[in-house]
Amino acid sequence: MLKKSIFFDFLNRRDGIDFASFIADSIEDQHYINWNEFLLPHDYGDAETEYLAIRNSCAIFDVSPIRKIHVGGVGAGKFFDRLMTRPVSSLPTMRATYTVFCDADGNLKDDAILYKYAEDDYLLMPSDVDHSPYFESLCHQFDLHHVTFTECTDSWAGLAIQGPRSASVLRSMGFDDIEKIVPFAVRDYELAGHTLRISRMGFTADLGYECWMKPELADAFMQSIESVRLLMDLALLGYGLSALQVCRLEGGFIVAGWDCATELEPQPGFERSPYELGLGWLVNLDAADFVGRDALLEQQKNGHRYTLRSFKIDENSQPDDGAELYSNVDDQNESVGIVNCSSWSWGLNKMIGNASIESAYAELEDAWILLDGKHHKLKLSQGPLVVLDRRIQVPAPIDT
Repeated sequence: MLKKSIFFDFLNRRDGIDFASFIADSIEDQHYINWNEFLLPHDYGDAETEYLAIRNSCAIFDVSPIRKIHVGGVGAGKFFDRLMTRPVSSLPTMRATYTVFCDADGNLKDDAILYKYAEDDYLLMPSDVDHSPYFESLCHQFDLHHVTFTECTDSWAGLAIQGPRSASVLRSMGFDDIEKIVPFAVRDYELAGHTLRISRMGFTADLGYECWMKPELADAFMQSIESVRLLMDLALLGYGLSALQVCRLEGGFIVAGWDCATELEPQPGFERSPYELGLGWLVNLDAADFVGRDALLEQQKNGHRYTLRSFKIDENSQPDDGAELYSNVDDQNESVGIVNCSSWSWGLNKMIGNASIESAYAELEDAWILLDGKHHKLKLSQGPLVVLDRRIQVPAPIDT
């Protein structure tokens, strides 16, 4: 049976339906997913309401299940410089960064958030995959024998506070100057005699923060949120996977396993390099000899097969993942790519998603899919579909 996160009951809004009854009456992948052996629901009551709370006010996501690996010891920074597609050892302390790493063929092995707390003291948050055996083999290969890897997923609980009023909520909880934290910076606060670690980041393409704590602090943190709900007269809804999926597609964010194959979900032909996922900005070929560098040099020289594009469909008709895209090229209907992921955006009032377009057709702006025997037009574009200035504004907007 899947595990219940420490915050599930706090976020659940289903009257009379607790965790046990929810999992008993639900279907995996239809109502919830398995996230590192924890249950993540598609919603806690209503996905549209949750999405609107993120975009218009503030909402809460349980990030506790994300895999966490502490990486420490002499040479930890050098290890990451050989693993990641750009150097990270020079990152200032108490900072986070978005990273990717590849296999020898230059295909994305995983993406991750990497926290640097001190020299040779890192916390890596990758996807569902436990990479520790692979990391240890690389350390042996690189003669980095003092680097240690410690699985600590259950040692940290976390809530993401996201939306335009997120800074106001956290300041009302007593976290002074929270609005002055720059994106990806990390700051320690004290709550109930314990340390609470807050970083300015999130996966909604909106203003947001992630709050990390030892599990024993969770009750006090939930009590503080309850107090602010009353003080600010805010619902502060929990949101699930469905609302998160919409927000991340609007923001043009990538998920390994959904937008490309991974070890857990090996799909032949769906492997993608960082260049093919719009993540070329994370690649520094002049840096260390990281895993996959030779293959990426070859792609830089000769090109890559696919280019990532966002798309919109006016109708509420959802294409299957992997559905073929077609376009009229030189008066011929040609297959030009495939759909990776899609979801209905309540904010844009359109079906949105991202697609792998064959690079020869990367400049196309129009395509179509066959759905239920009918043609449905797509509008292709580069980059995010939603750009919110408040996401990176410093100081962050707060209630006055």
